[in-house]
Amino acid sequence: MHDQRRRREPGETLFGYLLLLMSLAVMAEGSRLQGFDSVSAPGIAPLAAGVVMAMSSLAIILRTRRVVPTEAGFATRIAPRDVALSVLMIALYMALLEPVGFHIATFAFLSALVLYLRRGGPGFALLVALVSVIVVHVVFRMVFTVVLPQGWLLRGLLPPGWLL
Repeated sequence: MHDQRRRREPGETLFGYLLLLMSLAVMAEGSRLQGFDSVSAPGIAPLAAGVVMAMSSLAIILRTRRVVPTEAGFATRIAPRDVALSVLMIALYMALLEPVGFHIATFAFLSALVLYLRRGGPGFALLVALVSVIVVHVVFRMVFTVVLPQGWLLRGLLPPGWLL
């Protein structure tokens, strides 16, 4: 029997559809391998796994659709404002790494993130960012000799090898 008191969590139905989509992709890959003439043929195992995955995901979809959803929405429960903004800041940081380089992008990213999450003054955020960049530079660039991205945007403005 189904427990009528259980509530559907945000994203539960979406997860079932994503599983179904992935299982169809596994089935498509299995069919591309060709050779269904015997039980040990290359395409049989992925195709069988895809079929089992598809049936399971359909069962999940049907089961979760019958359950009453929770009041809180997906964005509120799964991606609150702080998490969503942090993810956007990480994406921006990744986009800035190549043009401005590791040191400037990391300093800006850490300063902004610490300032936002701590909700305090800029002094502490700037200090944390500066110390973090210096420690990472010393450990990875000087100790392990890892080449950190220099950035092409400021390449002509700074002397070559300015960061060792």
